[in-house]
Amino acid sequence: MKDQLQGCESDRKMAEHPMMRVAVIGAGLSGLVTIKELVEENQTVICLEREDDIGGAFYAKEGKAGIYNQLHLTVSNYFMSFSSLQPKERLRRYWTAKEYWQYLNEFAEKYSLRDYIRFGCTVESITPIDPYTWAVVYSQNGKEKKEYVDSVAICQGKFSKPKIPELKDIKKFKGTIHHSYDYKSPEAYRDKEVVCVGIGESGSDIAHQIAKVSRSAHLITTRPKAMIPRFIFGDTNDAFSSRILHYSIALSNSYFDASLKGNLFRFLVRNRRKKISSKRVWSYLGRNGFEFRNKNDVFFQDIDNGKLMVHFFGIDRFCQDGIVLQDGTKIQCTDVMLSTGYQNQFDIIKHPAVKDVVRSFRNNLFHMIHPSLRESLVWIGFVRPDVGGVPTIAELQARFFAKLLAKKLTLPEHAKLRAKVNKLKKEEDFQFNDEPHLTENTRYYHMTDSIAKALGVKAKWYHVIFDPRLFLCYYLGSLVACQFRLVGPNSFKKRAKRFIKSVSLAGTSMKTRLMIYAAMALGSIPCAVLKIVAPWFEANQKVLSHKRYNSLEEILKHQWFKQAKKVDGMTEFRSIFGSAYEHEGFKYFLVDKYNIAPSNFSKQSLLVSDVNQLLNNVQCSGIRKPVNQSNEQTLDSLSAGIRG
Repeated sequence: MKDQLQGCESDRKMAEHPMMRVAVIGAGLSGLVTIKELVEENQTVICLEREDDIGGAFYAKEGKAGIYNQLHLTVSNYFMSFSSLQPKERLRRYWTAKEYWQYLNEFAEKYSLRDYIRFGCTVESITPIDPYTWAVVYSQNGKEKKEYVDSVAICQGKFSKPKIPELKDIKKFKGTIHHSYDYKSPEAYRDKEVVCVGIGESGSDIAHQIAKVSRSAHLITTRPKAMIPRFIFGDTNDAFSSRILHYSIALSNSYFDASLKGNLFRFLVRNRRKKISSKRVWSYLGRNGFEFRNKNDVFFQDIDNGKLMVHFFGIDRFCQDGIVLQDGTKIQCTDVMLSTGYQNQFDIIKHPAVKDVVRSFRNNLFHMIHPSLRESLVWIGFVRPDVGGVPTIAELQARFFAKLLAKKLTLPEHAKLRAKVNKLKKEEDFQFNDEPHLTENTRYYHMTDSIAKALGVKAKWYHVIFDPRLFLCYYLGSLVACQFRLVGPNSFKKRAKRFIKSVSLAGTSMKTRLMIYAAMALGSIPCAVLKIVAPWFEANQKVLSHKRYNSLEEILKHQWFKQAKKVDGMTEFRSIFGSAYEHEGFKYFLVDKYNIAPSNFSKQSLLVSDVNQLLNNVQCSGIRKPVNQSNEQTLDSLSAGIRG
């Protein structure tokens, strides 16, 4: 099908019918805020929800998969709320899944959103009938029904179809294999030998819960994923997610900046002589660069107390009583828990442009508008911000969509729209180069500001400077949704100002606050300079690459955490390290930085002389790898989902 739903003719036809009939698919957080914004623009809304109540992934009931017990969100209440319904608490905290579901119910009640929702509806197909009409076929109570609409908003999220990787000899395994989608509580794994695969936010939390009750627990990940503690200086980790933080070097987006920060961190770590925690080892091995950062750090305590063993090598194959890793390590287990993410599934949409979206959400403007579909069919809420929460972005997307349908905003013509999409895609692909398969990843500050500018709702400095308290909170306080209600259409300035000023800057001492914000402000200066010079350095990563050594003794002395004790060629490699975790981390270091194949560590009794020979072989072969490049040897055996 050609680009039927774009161009001047479409714009003319829609201009003749500004009152639109819109289908919203899903009544989770994105669907609810989309209904609210569309209704405020006097559109006719039909929301089709598969379950018998609102909440989407946060709606937990008996027999429904997706939400596990004891789940706490990793984003604070300030960032999980919409601008039109601020949280009642004046302190930051992490809601449970049930508390957030209750918040969504309160939001739905306040704006009478249930009046527009049809429950128990399973959408079968969404098909274009002509350039201006879609046929939405769905089943309800066993009966097939059809609705004709002018536009469709896909809001059901991506947590419905688990991603199961193809693993060698998986049918030989005599134990049980589950996906985190079906996980409810750790009791099913009490006194069992469990292998957990995947280190996403759910995966790390589930591994922590299982480690507390199982006989043995192992966590498999192909590399150390970037982590942020849940609490920083006694407050939630997003307490300092402010505009000034994004102006500073702390969140700048060039390889040069990331390499500089990474090298500084490694220098500080290597010069500590006392015992170092697993969290520091993990951070040392991490990229310090561009990827979604996990905010569930509870499992580190399990590593330190010996309840959880981490392996940085992928699964090579299954056997009857366990698994064998790429480095030859065999792990005996009775159960395997796969936290390997979810698949994008839009088979119900019968339009060729959908294949483009399945490949990458970045083929859409703001992750929502495909140039071939324009405002006739959009995706809302398919974002995964580095900091902050989905609700603020979903609300801005919904406002943008509603304004387009009301003809209060217009999209550029097709060629210009495609060029803008390509520009934004190139930036995000660069920023999240370590996770190319997770295309919903985005920068919270850049995404919110980009949509806000397009909507005309981003406040400038001269809008806030005459109110000192507001000015301080706007730039130093949390970048909450109310910041986009100060100016422009559908703003409520007084209420927004009151909430922004009521949000505490951070729950820590004034001295600590001043120190941190001063560092952020000062960091903005070198960041501005680095953004100018970075392109010259990004082309050649050797500028900041670590020095390469030819012997194990030199690597331990200059690149690991402590001075190496006296070793000789006949010393057993494993005996050098004080813990199994440090040994595992050092093996990964050699694989990642020195290109030693994981299979070389499969030898039962590996000596220092053997490792030195491996280092010399790599040196002689002339193999080199940029410091920021992912280690493909450790990734190839697992699907992209394992990397999550």
